[in-house]
Formats: sequence, structure tokens, C-alpha cells
Amino acid sequence: MVPAAPSAQSPEETAVGQACSLPATPQDGILRHHSGWLFPLALLALCSLLFFWRLGLTPLEDFDEAYYAEGAREMLQRGDLGTPYYNGQPFLLKPILVYWLIAGAFQLFGVTEFAARWESAFFATVIVLETYWFSARLLGARAGRRPSPGRRPLPGLLAGIALALCYLWVDTGREAMIDMPLIAALAPAMFLLFMGTQAPPERKWRCYLPAYPLLGLALLAKGPAGTFPSLAGLLGYLIWSRRLGATLREARLLPGVLLTLSVAAPWYVYESIKQPAFLHTFLVREHFGHLQGQLARTDAWWGHLKNLALGFFPWAMFLPPALVHASRADPQPAPGPQPAPGRERDFLKFCAWWATAVVVLFSLAGAKLPHYLAPAFPPAAILVAAWFDAWARGTSHTRASHGLGFALLGVTGLLIAALAVLAALMPPALRDRIASQFGAWTPGLSPVVVLAALAAGSFAAVASALAGRRQAVFPLLAAGTLIALIAYVGWFRPRLALIQSAPRKELAQLAGAVLPADEPLGVYKAKRNATIFYARRPIVDLGEWEPEKLVAFLSSPSPATALTDVQSARLLEEKAPWVQLWTRRGSFVLVSNHPLGIFERRRAVPRSAEADRDGGL
Repeated sequence: MVPAAPSAQSPEETAVGQACSLPATPQDGILRHHSGWLFPLALLALCSLLFFWRLGLTPLEDFDEAYYAEGAREMLQRGDLGTPYYNGQPFLLKPILVYWLIAGAFQLFGVTEFAARWESAFFATVIVLETYWFSARLLGARAGRRPSPGRRPLPGLLAGIALALCYLWVDTGREAMIDMPLIAALAPAMFLLFMGTQAPPERKWRCYLPAYPLLGLALLAKGPAGTFPSLAGLLGYLIWSRRLGATLREARLLPGVLLTLSVAAPWYVYESIKQPAFLHTFLVREHFGHLQGQLARTDAWWGHLKNLALGFFPWAMFLPPALVHASRADPQPAPGPQPAPGRERDFLKFCAWWATAVVVLFSLAGAKLPHYLAPAFPPAAILVAAWFDAWARGTSHTRASHGLGFALLGVTGLLIAALAVLAALMPPALRDRIASQFGAWTPGLSPVVVLAALAAGSFAAVASALAGRRQAVFPLLAAGTLIALIAYVGWFRPRLALIQSAPRKELAQLAGAVLPADEPLGVYKAKRNATIFYARRPIVDLGEWEPEKLVAFLSSPSPATALTDVQSARLLEEKAPWVQLWTRRGSFVLVSNHPLGIFERRRAVPRSAEADRDGGL
């Protein structure tokens, strides 16, 4: 049952009921002196560094980033903002919201990498602040007490820091993806729906009604597949807490559904009329294709546990004690206002249901891309933050499980340190294996710095815990992770781009600038998606496994040009000796079946240092 409102309220209790949010009071923790404006400002500065610094420096990644950026560019080029296009054809696999956001950024900033990624960086920051704002009000709440002006509980800050300082959140927040717009709408909707179960009856509508249009935006961002797992977690929590019946009666479902549909349905109806294949392509092929593992990378059933451990490191090591901490008490079904510990426990149980449902349901699907887990990260960060704060104050009662957390952190730190040593030494066998997958491998010391910082933070945190300095553990982990992430986004990724994506970008731009409009551009083993964006023209996809397609394409009597890798170009010298080499960048080349007057054979543009070292083709 939902707690009933008290029959009489003091002035302070009346003030508490005036808003949807639950009040919170300052509490002792790892840090004691803080203000309402300082914590959000600190989180904003942290996010600005992690998400916006050097955001447009590296070329677009080939898969998701290039899909969304090119879809938005072609929408603008065609003047059709209702349907995304890709390679000249309607692209019906995803809803429209991300394309609108990127197209708007292209109008403001130009068609650049920064503009394509701006929406993800912005919404990643928004979600960190949302997580702070809601957890600051839902953790540490005290019934019938007014919060001190301008004060916020510490767990909100810890939750924001934990969310911002993990690899998957930073990586996804710096790519042109649909996940951050999805979670920016979905996370506050989930928080508001939970708060509706806790609010006094006369105030519940202030929580429930704003949640419904946010769910509509989530459907516009990624559709049912991105929204359902989180809602399944809410459903599980309501069933477990015996609030399902009361919530269904009080949640104003009819106006809520209408509000949700008023946001999402117009575009879905429009697209279904304009593109009759849309519903089957999106709802059937896209969803069932991912469930069966046909449209994305597959993995074992435990694959998402690995993705969670890597993507949410180092905080994932403390999810076991955090879950134990959240599950210690039963729900509070009795009528009347709940004591603050009951509210906190219910909120933590809600977060546990939410995060677990996302991980479990996506683990049941065949496709297992790491960023599918991103909706679980805000509640997971809240769980870890609440445990850290309670453990630092000695009130967590999770002795065995927190020992497991630090043991996992120590073992993982040893593995990371071993990887750092390998990266520093870089044995020839390892270098050759990496080069066989990614091309020439010359990232310098950047991976060593990233790994060493993670290992140092892990060891320092374990040592501090063993020495009894609990309050230092979270700051030490955060410091090591921050150094690693700064080195990753500012040093390692740009160096990696110079090896992998920058050469393809240069060749694609060159081909787009000099090729006649009627001459086809083929792409073989050179990442077709980003090539379309940078060439600003359609391409012919020749795949990656059948060199006969490349030979046949260049055997055409009509002029044709292809972007491919060096190994395939060497194969062409044997099977298609008439093929002309335009130029080389890194491990990639432009070749054609005819000479171009503006180029000389093998001297079109000065070759890269890698080409000079290899002595040509």
C-alpha cells in the first residue's frame, strides 16, 4: 500500500508536502562542509572536461556515429526532416530524435565532428546533474523536517562523480549516439515515477504527469527496446513492495498514456504513412534481429557482466556490497509517513530493481553491445554512492560483501598493472597481433599512462581501506580514474585516430572532392559508413571478405574508384594489373581503373611515413 498522508501536519511537514521531491537534510559523511551550488558546479566542471574537451578532434567512428551523423546530414541536404537517409536510401532502423538533434547542431556549428557529438556530450552532462539532483533529495530524507537552505546530502555528489568517472559513460558521452538522449528523458521519468509512489496522495500528480511526456521522448529516442527494460525494473519493484495496485489506481494512467502518445505518436504515424516499410523494418526486423543476435555483435550469456565490469570500473567492484546494502530491510507497507530510513531503503531497492532489470533483460538478447547497459548506470551509481557513504560512516553492515568488493578491486588492479607493463614493453608478438587487427600500432606511452593510473588508484584505495582510512577510499579511486580518463580522451584516442580513422577520413575527403559526380566510389575493407560522411556522396559497399567483388568493381568498362587497404591493393597488382594507385594514407589507399590527369601514378600526394618505411606497395 502507498503510505497515507498524516491527518495533521506541522508547518514543517506541510512545507515538505508542497513539492513532489522528498526533503533531505545534511548528513555527516566523507565530506562535511558543502553548499547547494558548489556540488553542481563541481560536477559541471568535471563533465565539461570529460565530455567536451577535444570533442571534435578525432574522426567519426565507423558504425553508430557515422550512421547518425550521415543520416542527419542527408536530411538537411534533401530538406526532408521527417525521414533520415543513409547512402541515398531511407534509413528506418531508429527513431528520429537523435537525427533532429544532430541536424540542429549542424545548422548551428556546421557539419563537423563536434556538432555531431555535441548532443551526446550535452545530455551525458545533463544526466550526471539529474542523478545528483534526484539522489540528493531521495537519499538522506527525513520525514517532517525541512532541509537547511542551500544544503544537499553528500550521496548525491558521490553518485554524480561515480557516474561521470567510468569508461563507458565517457566513451558513449563523446560519440554521436542515441543512448544519451534516451537516458536524459528516461532517467528523470523513472525517478519521478518512483517519487509518485512516495508522495502524499494530493501531490502524486506532480510526479506522475511530468514523467509521461518524458517517456514519449524516450520512445522518440530509441523506441520500445530502449525503454522497456527500465520500466520492467519499476514493475518488479512495485510488485515486490506490494504497491502495484495502488500505483495503478493513483498514477492517472489514461491521461499519462495520452501524454506519452502525444509526444511520440505523431512522428511514428507520419513515418508509417510516408514509408510503409517503416513499422516492419523498425518494430520487427530491428527488434527481433537484435534479440536473435543477427544485427549486432553477439556474446555469451554472461557477456554483459563483462561489459558492466569493464564499462563501470572501478565502481562495478562495489556493486555486490551496494546491492547487499540496498536489500537489508523489507519495504514499509504500513499506513502513515515512513521514517527516513524506510524512504532511503525503498529508493535504493528501486535503483537495484532498475539496474538489475536492464542488465538481465539485455543479457537475454543475442546482441550484446556494451552501450546497451548505459540506462543501468545512473541507478548503479546511486547504489554505489549510498554504500560508500554508509560504509565511510560505519553504518553499512556489509562486512563480508565489502571485503569481496575490495578483493575484486585488488585483483583487478594487479591485472591492470600487468597490462601496463605489457604496454610499456610491447613485445613484438603482441605488437604484431594488434597490428593485424588495427594496422600500425604507435600510440606511444598513452596506454601505459591510462592503465598505470587505474592500477595506482586501485592499489591506493585498497591500502587506504586496510589502514582504516575509509573516508579517503572514494577520493583516491576517483582521482586515479580521472587521470586515466583524461589521458584516454586527450592522448590515447587522438593517437589511435591518427593510425585508424584519420587516414580513411583524408582519402574519403579527397575522393569526394575530385571524383566526377557520376563516377562510383567503392569501399572494400575500409569502413564504409564514415567514408560516406566524409566523401559527401553515396558509395558502393564491396564488403570485407570477398576480394573478387573489388576486382569485379574495378574491371568495369566505366570509370570507377575504390578506397581499400594496403593488403588488398597488393592483391590487385596480381589480379588486376591495370589498376592505378592514386595515393596512400597510413594503411589505406585510393585506387582506380583509369589514370587521372590531376595525379601521377604513385605520386598523387606525398605519402605518409608508414608508406615510405614500407617501400611502397
